Amino acid sequence: MHIGLLSTDQRLIDEITNVVYSKPLNWMICSTPDDLCRKLTEMPYSHTIISDREMDFGDFEEFLEELQQQYLGLKIIVLLSNYHDASINEKYLKMCKLMKLDYVQPGRSTAVIADDIRAWVDGSGVDHTNQQSSGKLITFIGSTPNIGTTLASFGVAHALALETSMNVGYMCLNLKSSKLHRYLGRDEHVFTLDGLRAELKAQSLTPERLQQVCDKPKEAHGLHILYGNMLREQAEFFTPSEIIHLLRVARATFDVCIIEVSAYWDNAATVCGLLEADSKIVVTTADIAHFQEDFSRWIRQVGAVFGLQPDGFELMAVQTDRHAKHSEFTIKDIRKETQLHLIGQVSRHADALSRCNQGKLLDMFVPTHAMHEEVRAVSRKFIDYYKLPRKVSLRQVTWLQKIITGRRAAT
Repeated sequence: MHIGLLSTDQRLIDEITNVVYSKPLNWMICSTPDDLCRKLTEMPYSHTIISDREMDFGDFEEFLEELQQQYLGLKIIVLLSNYHDASINEKYLKMCKLMKLDYVQPGRSTAVIADDIRAWVDGSGVDHTNQQSSGKLITFIGSTPNIGTTLASFGVAHALALETSMNVGYMCLNLKSSKLHRYLGRDEHVFTLDGLRAELKAQSLTPERLQQVCDKPKEAHGLHILYGNMLREQAEFFTPSEIIHLLRVARATFDVCIIEVSAYWDNAATVCGLLEADSKIVVTTADIAHFQEDFSRWIRQVGAVFGLQPDGFELMAVQTDRHAKHSEFTIKDIRKETQLHLIGQVSRHADALSRCNQGKLLDMFVPTHAMHEEVRAVSRKFIDYYKLPRKVSLRQVTWLQKIITGRRAAT
């Protein structure tokens, strides 16, 4: 197998050529686009890896178009970097999607890039160009820990399962503070994320296996729950390649999957969960330290390191007070500070803590509870945005049957 690599990053070159070892490879290392084109005419290559750091956006786009037109069977993967402004990074990403090119997300270490390249060359990596027809990933992250992100995200997943005819997944990727099983009254012997470590490490997890280990509450038909890691001391041992493998299997397993990640960006699950997401929701409160300080430090500053633009997030407010005093901050203040689109809000419910402690979280989502309509409103926005098929209720069927019966009688 012959593989071309266009890059001047010697550390990256050494990492890729030393890690991609599962098949005998003949490497063609090039430092300029002209050099790559010249060598491609001399010998046909099956794969080509191209860094976006070697030319500006216009020249890069034109160069890729020429390669696609001239070498129809050539497989191309683009290494996206975070060396550009955030807005330019977004242009590169959109270009790859429009041109149906596979790519490596910006902000990855050389070791992770090498792992991604190995999976791509071996054929075990998921092609980004096919993700439009696969399941959707919606990732929730709190601006601050312990503000109700689990309740908000799980409530939306629960509503999606009730409102649509799709298979809905919910995965807790908060590696250090997973409590959902307690909130739902499940015993501590449920299957949790750490039980998949061997399969994630071997990159051998299958959709059938993932669906098998998920909890399926009878109260929400179509909802599949993977509870979070219980071995908190091993949270740092989850690698980016393991998390990405899990997320891509989730795409193949569920029509839509809600993911909750930690508010702290010091682990692979938070970073990869956001990089791989189709929709990113940041959850915050009317506490100024949360929607101003924490939001700015994490989403704006740390997120930019990984090529994530703040305006790529949607906003969800929790613990809000519809009758706030004039001296208190409001939804309007949160929106003005974050400059994000508000997708929904969840009020402060006095019974939330007690119900969670009693393992009766599902009681928060019954039609008679005020939170039911709040999370349902958010789920409907995702249903409309992703054009998810709604469930047909018995009442709708009866109404339709009456119309059909009436027409037949008239004829």
